[in-house]
Amino acid sequence: MFTPELTEKLTKVILEAAKTVFAEKCSPEGTIFPEGTPVILQPPRDPSNGNITTNIAMRLASICRIPPADFASAMVSHIRGKLAEIPSVGRVEVKGGFLNFFFEDDFFCDLLEKIYAQKDVFGRSEDGKGQHINLEFVSANPTGPLTIAHGRQAAIGDTLSRILRFSGYKVTNEYYLNDVGRQIRMLGESLFVRYRNLTGEKDAMPDDGYMGEYMIDIARKVLEEKGPSLKARTPETEEFFRKYAVGHIMDLIYKDLDDFGVEFDVWKPQSDIEHGDEVRKALDLLRANGYIYDQDGAVWFASTRFGDDKDRVVVKSDGSYTYLAPDIAYHLDKYSRGFTRLIDLLGPDHHGYIKRMKAAVQAMGQDASSLDIMIVQLVTLLNAGEKLSMSTRKGEFVSLREIIDEIGKDVARFFFLSRRLDSHLDFDLELAKKESSDNPVYYIQYAHARICSIKAFGSDALDKASPGGRDLSLLSTGQEKDLMRKLGEFPLAVSAAASALEPNRLVVYLSELARAFHSFYTECRVVSDDAALSGARLFLVECVRIVLANGLNLLNITLPEKM
Repeated sequence: MFTPELTEKLTKVILEAAKTVFAEKCSPEGTIFPEGTPVILQPPRDPSNGNITTNIAMRLASICRIPPADFASAMVSHIRGKLAEIPSVGRVEVKGGFLNFFFEDDFFCDLLEKIYAQKDVFGRSEDGKGQHINLEFVSANPTGPLTIAHGRQAAIGDTLSRILRFSGYKVTNEYYLNDVGRQIRMLGESLFVRYRNLTGEKDAMPDDGYMGEYMIDIARKVLEEKGPSLKARTPETEEFFRKYAVGHIMDLIYKDLDDFGVEFDVWKPQSDIEHGDEVRKALDLLRANGYIYDQDGAVWFASTRFGDDKDRVVVKSDGSYTYLAPDIAYHLDKYSRGFTRLIDLLGPDHHGYIKRMKAAVQAMGQDASSLDIMIVQLVTLLNAGEKLSMSTRKGEFVSLREIIDEIGKDVARFFFLSRRLDSHLDFDLELAKKESSDNPVYYIQYAHARICSIKAFGSDALDKASPGGRDLSLLSTGQEKDLMRKLGEFPLAVSAAASALEPNRLVVYLSELARAFHSFYTECRVVSDDAALSGARLFLVECVRIVLANGLNLLNITLPEKM
């Protein structure tokens, strides 16, 4: 439905009408039309309000201080004369300030032909125009196995990457590996203590040590490989335990991500930034640009000049870096590698990070809009209605591995993607295990499997419905029209998910498409004695299967043919 050609033509006509009416209604008052005003096209919630709608009249009417319905009605008088340029659109109406466009019936027949012809590229666009994005996500410290909170970040980041690539962006998935600092030193110390405990020593774990059972498992592995030869504390043994712990845990992380269907193009060690010359270069750049000053023996970044609530120390009085300094250098490194847009998916403990990093980006001479920092909220795991607590340091957490083993990759990914990333997620383990229509991912996958079964049963009728021979005008029931209308919304759902950086929009769309299909299947017999109608309906359900497959592939969820 929302092909680039149609969107471009409709956008042009709407924008021309908006500018004309704005000039008539507002310009005499001295108000200038706000250039860059977007024409947002989306399906109306109520299908009786047409096939596509825009609220541009409401937005501009508020500037002109006139009723939105008056502004929209004035626009319609200009638009109607231009509809001949857009053959797919039959009429336009106003309701409550919205401009609602209705498509001709033959448009949906053409839509089905297009879906069938384009198959796995239907819905693809060049909206991104090849813009090169660095997408950083997960980046969990290698101090323990991935938790379900990391799993949510992994599912969101991987799906967002797929959607952006499908929308014409060039995307590099990156994992920032924290392999230095106090946490890593404490990790090594924790492993050393557990190792000595296994040899009979009564060392107490440090208060800030990592208490999880996984540390004992790693210590056993060290003891098996090295025996008791590393009991003495030396600089060499301290380095050994740090590296061994990080290496072992990273192997677990690699395995978990691989089994979860998540791939990274770049694994960037923090040690590359801190032990190289990158931090000095970044701070020198900020100083040269006038945003670094010295005070009280420390080095400060003047982040308040870009809206931060206070200036930030980047080098302490003892000469060591704060965590902000290498992060600034890391982002400079990304820009130096040719990325024009950076997207960071971070946990909820990074809210205060946004303003200072936005400030740093601007201080380095980049546009603030080139950096998107998205906060992925935490997950509460419910089991029999009881919340399970999670703390990596205390060893009280549910790992991503446990979730994958318990319910599988597909269900886990779908549930992680089911809500906006900035909304807290309650993960209902009991619901996730159900194989019924109550389980949303099962409901969608079952639609795909059911279509495969229908195709196998009616393959002869589908083969006979060749181009030029099938009569798609026979698809005239309300359920058939609703299903075709929903199919046409797929490109817009993908585009909206990409522009808003909200993969959950695609989850919502696929749920609605599955609902429309199941409603159609309940009311309309697909294969019957009427060969022509059977051929048309089989063609329709094959188009549904194609779109379901395209959407599920973007979510990286499998396409079952039998369930």
